[in-house]
Amino acid sequence: MLTNYKLTLPTKDKRNVEIETSNSLLFVGANGAGKTRLGSWIEFSSPHASRVHRISAQKSLSMPDTSTPTAIDLAETDLLFGNPTHGRQNKQGYRWSGKPSVSLLSDFEKLMVYLFSDHTEESAKYLTASKATEQRVSPPTTKLDKVKKIWETILPHRKLIIGGLRIQTSFADNSSKIYNASEMSDGERVVFYLIGQCLAAPNDGIIVIDEPELHLHKSIQTPLWTEIERLRPDCLFIYLTHDVDFAAAKESSRKIWLKSFDGAVWDWESFNSDDNIPEDLLLEILGSRKPVVFVEGINGSYDSALYTAILKDFLVIPVGSCSQVIQSVKALKANAQLHHLQVFGVIDRDRRVPAEIQKLEQDSIFVLSVAEVENLFCTRDVLEIVSKRLARDPVTDFQTVSDTVFARLQGELETQISLRAASEIKFQLNAFDEKAKGEAALTAALQSLAGSINVSAIYSQTTAEFNSVISGKDFEGLLAIYNRKSLSAQVSAALGLANGSLPELVVRLAKGDCRDEISKSLKKYFGNFAPHMA
Repeated sequence: MLTNYKLTLPTKDKRNVEIETSNSLLFVGANGAGKTRLGSWIEFSSPHASRVHRISAQKSLSMPDTSTPTAIDLAETDLLFGNPTHGRQNKQGYRWSGKPSVSLLSDFEKLMVYLFSDHTEESAKYLTASKATEQRVSPPTTKLDKVKKIWETILPHRKLIIGGLRIQTSFADNSSKIYNASEMSDGERVVFYLIGQCLAAPNDGIIVIDEPELHLHKSIQTPLWTEIERLRPDCLFIYLTHDVDFAAAKESSRKIWLKSFDGAVWDWESFNSDDNIPEDLLLEILGSRKPVVFVEGINGSYDSALYTAILKDFLVIPVGSCSQVIQSVKALKANAQLHHLQVFGVIDRDRRVPAEIQKLEQDSIFVLSVAEVENLFCTRDVLEIVSKRLARDPVTDFQTVSDTVFARLQGELETQISLRAASEIKFQLNAFDEKAKGEAALTAALQSLAGSINVSAIYSQTTAEFNSVISGKDFEGLLAIYNRKSLSAQVSAALGLANGSLPELVVRLAKGDCRDEISKSLKKYFGNFAPHMA
């Protein structure tokens, strides 16, 4: 049977609205967006306060080796409200030490007492029922039994041993290797803790989990919460997170974008998916407070790492090819939910002509003044920084590098000229009149366009451009027209660096104490995007 859960939330115009979902709710927002304080509001100020059980991100994972059970009602009250006798009275003071948004929750021992008290209570009922009849009475499945089942499902290489008043762990393939609860890893303990806490929530309750991914390996996050939700179908689960991967993995959750919190009110709106933007990418953007810049490359590459280091005030997102950069920028700009966001693209110059560059900039897509982003590793200023860091002579090193790359260009001059001329011809072919109708008109349009493209003139002009750079030993001019991704490897050897390691060294320096110096030296190569940089 499908369950519909309802939750009342505050809005920025200081009124409360009710939202409804048939699954869990997930709030995603950047640090400082008020996620934890919203969790506190739901627990203490919402109309549902009496049903809320909140699990803090700030929690002690100190798990006791032994526990002493008590009356189940006292154990439950102590766990849920921080005291065994006063119930909800002053829950903020008892459970949260008066600071519900920032206090470290240290209740693992209370959880263990509660679980063993439930285990003892159910076992006593079973014993009484068994004595009262000759018929076989089925043994109960206690909360500890349920914890054990899910824990071992999520961590199949381990077994939980429940005996007496203690919890121990053994290896699944070697039951003789036993260790106590206090010796569990953080991951093992937090899995136990989360399962137990959710089992302790009141019937038809609301379970609020702040940073549900904390201390958990990504591979077990979604399976764990799926199992826990299955265990408590009576409860509404509310997740508060800034983890994009976790948010994207919770496919069935209704997602709320928590935009900001000014200390009094929250600004939020429902997350709307976009067929043109992958959900994990959209969540990453919504979860960040920075303007976005799409770049060529892939995560983990040296060029994307360099972008991230020098564009520190931006959310840098590598998306592959230049066409993907262009598509991503346009898709985000077309998304009404992101109308407030600054979105840019930065792509390689490759062999683009000024008219094409100008057209791209109209869509906030900017072109580097070097042919390849890899050429940024080879600029004169960067080479000087590297040479000094290596305690070498910058003047001699630059001359060696210059001689090396000019010789390399000279050796493949015809190939480079042909590729650049072909790029110009291809761009001019984009002017084909697609509005022509009929075979004759299309043929005439093509012939007219082809006749207007002077291949000889384009090739001659391109040749002259390359010859000018070579004859003038124009190093910056070379970096602007020379498309050769392996150029940094050639330069590495000229600097005495093995295995083409110049990019790795530059990235390391850009992430360290040379960041400002490298950023300043490279700013001029970002063309009209430079004014947007810090």
